[in-house]
Amino acid sequence: MSAFIFLSFLTPQLLYKLGPLSMIVVGFLVEKEFISRPTLFANTIALNVYLALVGTNLWYLAWYSNIGLILGVIAIISYAQKESLSSMFYGIGYIYNSAIVGLIIGVL
Repeated sequence: MSAFIFLSFLTPQLLYKLGPLSMIVVGFLVEKEFISRPTLFANTIALNVYLALVGTNLWYLAWYSNIGLILGVIAIISYAQKESLSSMFYGIGYIYNSAIVGLIIGVL
């Protein structure tokens, strides 16, 4: 019997998604009217971790996640330094909101 009794009923596919999806839920709850820089960072990390675990042959998803990772790192560094970013950056970053990234992880 597994020591993790509460999670033992989950399939391996659901277990792979549990960590990234929990980060997405937290990001979704803190998003108000815009995507925050920490949320952008968490979403892109969640997506990249999940894709690294399951792998993908979809070139456009690889590009989406890699670009998102770069944006996420820029976002968290600027947040840590209390620097603002351009409105264009936030506009592009919005395509990494919790709903979109969660949908991608949920569908794969």
